[in-house]
Amino acid sequence: MERDVNIKLIYIILILLLALGATTILYQLRYNNLKEGYEQTFKQYNETFTNLSTEQKSLYTNISDVNVSIERENVLISKLETKTKELETVNIELAKVQQQLFEYQQNYDALSVNNSYANEILNRHIDIIGKMQEKLDRLRIDVENNASGDVISKDITALQTDLDNLKSY
Repeated sequence: MERDVNIKLIYIILILLLALGATTILYQLRYNNLKEGYEQTFKQYNETFTNLSTEQKSLYTNISDVNVSIERENVLISKLETKTKELETVNIELAKVQQQLFEYQQNYDALSVNNSYANEILNRHIDIIGKMQEKLDRLRIDVENNASGDVISKDITALQTDLDNLKSY
């Protein structure tokens, strides 16, 4: 019966380790996906900003042409209005990209905190599991040496305490 309990305990520990590993991998994948999205959005932001600068230079060139040539005033005003509308569109897009960047930054910050917390919990679990392994080894030695029921009970109680601590995180 005690051997079945020990095997079940080992199975429980293995299942907990697998669950912990899967959780860590899941958080790492989510973090990587968010980071890639953030980098791509930041790249798009830089491209939009470059396009905005190009459009502004073009607008200033058109204004100079208006001052130089009065006869083409109507044509140049039309071009200026077109460029202004494009600039407004680009500014709207820029505002949207900046909003997305802000949201991604918030998500990134939140995931960074979650990742740090998950790593802290993982380190605690690793420490507790190491202690549990030592206590399991001690229990195995006590059983092999035909130790008294009190000694074995004490070893099992110590393991149960560590398991409860592991569950509390």
